[in-house]
Amino acid sequence: MELIVLSVLCFFGLIGTLLPALPGSSLIFIGILVYAVMTHFQAISGVQLFILFALMLVGAVGQFLITSFGARVMGAGRYGIIGAFVGFVLGTIFIPAPGGCLLGAFAGAFICEMAFAMKNENESLKAGIGAVIGALFSLFFEFFIGIVMVAYTLYLIWRTMPPNQLLI
Repeated sequence: MELIVLSVLCFFGLIGTLLPALPGSSLIFIGILVYAVMTHFQAISGVQLFILFALMLVGAVGQFLITSFGARVMGAGRYGIIGAFVGFVLGTIFIPAPGGCLLGAFAGAFICEMAFAMKNENESLKAGIGAVIGALFSLFFEFFIGIVMVAYTLYLIWRTMPPNQLLI
């Protein structure tokens, strides 16, 4: 039963790393935490949970930093970077569909560059495109972190299973 709960939450968490409508790496961590509690921490210790929690934070923070970096590379200033970051978050929350975070990052960078940095449409458009490129890279970054979390967890479970219970 514990493996089923873990598998379902990790599966939807991995999907969520690519589709921001789901929480992604945090859903994977919740699945791992539930598994650890259900098995009385036999395979996953508190220290290992802390490592997995740190990975989850790296995935979440990295997502926002990479989006902002993409805008910066394409010429966005301070306002465009802030706009890309805020737009990414708001797009993820208020447009919980594939592309919501991308649209939010683009709109945030574009609008902030136009309104606050007083840049023309071409420069603002370039910053918005950079934010979208950064957001795409950030989704794949969080997916990679999710894969690492799942692989590490499977390793921890596999190494503690008795030989007669291995599925292989």
